[in-house]
Amino acid sequence: MDKFIDRVRGGKRGIIGTWMKIPALETVQLLAHAGFEFVVIDMEHAPHALDRANELVFAAQSMGMGAVVRLPDHTGHTIQPLLDGGADGLLIPRVTSLDIAQDITSRMIFAPRGLRGLGSTSRAGKWGLGSIPDYLKRGDEQCLRMIQLEDWASLEQTRAFAELEHVNGVFIGHGDLFLSSGKPASDPAVRDLTARMLAATKEADVLSGIAVGSPAEAREALDMGFSLVMVSNDTTLFGKAAAAAVAETLAGL
Repeated sequence: MDKFIDRVRGGKRGIIGTWMKIPALETVQLLAHAGFEFVVIDMEHAPHALDRANELVFAAQSMGMGAVVRLPDHTGHTIQPLLDGGADGLLIPRVTSLDIAQDITSRMIFAPRGLRGLGSTSRAGKWGLGSIPDYLKRGDEQCLRMIQLEDWASLEQTRAFAELEHVNGVFIGHGDLFLSSGKPASDPAVRDLTARMLAATKEADVLSGIAVGSPAEAREALDMGFSLVMVSNDTTLFGKAAAAAVAETLAGL
């Protein structure tokens, strides 16, 4: 566990990561050896139980990667155990109102400013062997509290979301944006919306996140100035490599 926010802000470019959907420790190691700088353990669209998510956080950090977890929903019941399990931050999916964003991110900040309770005997507190001030400081200052905006109306309000007291990151969700608008990420209107969203995060001095499908798109996102850039996901990377190996082997036979 290191100073994740400082590491992201201190680099010459954004950092690259991928979604973790396969609940295997070996996959974490492979992604780290491949050079990914962080992973987002996906509890929304993958079958990760809470205990396995915490194990994946530990494994990713042990390999030198940042470890963020995407929450399964807005109930908030996983927030405390994931943060006390040492996660570098949480990604909150499908945020559609300022009230939702404020409510959930306030649970990620220690009282009295927020609603998070003291759990310094957890992994985040070095099982009680660390100092409470250090545990509190890491939780409040180095934890990524990133909201995912996935519909047109919410993305138009990026600046308002980014200026909420406890929000320190905004992620654009092109997948669900396509479902609601019918416009792919390549559409000129979506590209303009993406650029405006990114500009709003910079003006508010919060981190920005995006998920793309290819290395070329990832390079473009880095060049635009996104802070956290997701490239594909572990299942798709494996599946495409496996399919390419089979196709190449059987070509011409």
